[in-house]
Amino acid sequence: MGVVTVAVVLKSSLLESTPPKHGGDLAYWQRKVGNAALHWLDLSSACNREPWPVPEVDASLWMNLPDQTALLDEAETYFTHRPSAIGAGSQHIIECLPVLLKHALPVRDVAVRMRAFVPRIGYQEHAFAWQKWGYDLVYYDALSELLTQRWDVAVVIQPNNPTGEWATADCIAQLITHAEQQGAHLIIDEAFIDPCPERSVLMTQAPSDVSESLFVLRSVGKFFGLAGARVGFVFCHSRWQNALNNLLGPWPVATPSLHLVTLALADTAWHTHALASLKVRQAAFVERIMPKFNTIFDSQDKVVNPLFVTWFVDSEYGQQVFDWLHKVGIHVRLGDGWVRVALPALAEMDALNAALIRLLKDVGGRNLV
Repeated sequence: MGVVTVAVVLKSSLLESTPPKHGGDLAYWQRKVGNAALHWLDLSSACNREPWPVPEVDASLWMNLPDQTALLDEAETYFTHRPSAIGAGSQHIIECLPVLLKHALPVRDVAVRMRAFVPRIGYQEHAFAWQKWGYDLVYYDALSELLTQRWDVAVVIQPNNPTGEWATADCIAQLITHAEQQGAHLIIDEAFIDPCPERSVLMTQAPSDVSESLFVLRSVGKFFGLAGARVGFVFCHSRWQNALNNLLGPWPVATPSLHLVTLALADTAWHTHALASLKVRQAAFVERIMPKFNTIFDSQDKVVNPLFVTWFVDSEYGQQVFDWLHKVGIHVRLGDGWVRVALPALAEMDALNAALIRLLKDVGGRNLV
């Protein structure tokens, strides 16, 4: 029976589709425009620009096969739940969930195309993952739409990247109930939630009684700034644990990454310092930098998140501003109708401010010294 299931999954997939583009891509721009791109101020990825300070690691860590136990123990303290699985970033888990849930269909229903609802604006890899494994993709604009629709899978990004939208606790509770009633699955991506951990859906789920319909993703790439470590976590009901770990494979994360992330999650003094730093940096950004960006984008239609600010602009004009910013050495994330700017490090504020002043003068804007 398993062979039939896999055959149908592969036949209905779109694995040759073109993947989405991402921020944090200075090497791409270096190849495109030259080595000057490597010196741009990279505010494109929305990872913490004041990351957890990575210490040197013992060379023996590169020689030992990975053992996840220490990280699972520390993660249980940090997240208040023990992770069901650890992957090579939450992206690894995003890749596995469509196969996991399609495989979970009863054999008689294997040929049925499942419907996955994803936010129209959001982290694009969610849509791409479900689409390339043959799910019928449906975009939603407002979370309330999910409460009136039938779906097999719904993805909620909490808070949304890049729109900054938050789902209320009541809305999340209703969505979980709606999923349970349909026999459906709710995926909540909390990659950006660490600055506000009290808003995590994990706070409403007993560790021993997570809903069978719920999958919660967490990451160390954003708040900790450790995107290169490639470590992500998933929390779900125990019925999914073995299958999910088998999909992820026996050693999905390298031993040095497991070790370093264990130290990062245990570093409560740094957590406190980082949260305080985000508030100081955001206040400085709002006061000094935001008025200049408002002028450059010709828009005050924006959302402020602890780790990024997104402006909503006309797509054609957004492309023009994106190009202007490159001329003064600033790299941001350009989307369809939006531009996202990562919160700079405090030490980067002066250079960013000076670059924006140069740009405003060059394009004939007001002098906002």
